Amino acid sequence: MKKIIAAATLLLTLAACCGTQNNKPLEGTTWKLASLEGIPATAIDSEEDAFTLEFNAADTLLAGRTNCNRFFGNYTIEGNKLTLGNMGMTRMACPDMEYEDLFVAMLNKVNAYEIKGDKLTLQEGDKSLAVFKAVEKK
Repeated sequence: MKKIIAAATLLLTLAACCGTQNNKPLEGTTWKLASLEGIPATAIDSEEDAFTLEFNAADTLLAGRTNCNRFFGNYTIEGNKLTLGNMGMTRMACPDMEYEDLFVAMLNKVNAYEIKGDKLTLQEGDKSLAVFKAVEKK
């Protein structure tokens, strides 16, 4: 009996310390691109606010920046389903526009998301499209 109680206590302790993650909320967090096929890390890290997303719960608006232009639009969430719509953006011409094109094309495919800790994965079904990391506000 003592072994069963000790084992149960150990399992509960492990579950309490390691079983749950402190997931960042989708809304109200600034998300910075960590990886997207075709965009090198040097482009992602070129500027602090390059390739970022922010979801605003109050008005269900998405806003962000590519490596060049700012964008905005509406979004809806249903469980882990994420729909982005009515997207608009500024239209400045900049170097490395192919990275912006890849980023925008990815946003147009998104229909789901997953958050684990401080990482946001945008998905098309079960396929991972891009990974973002939560940015601490200064």
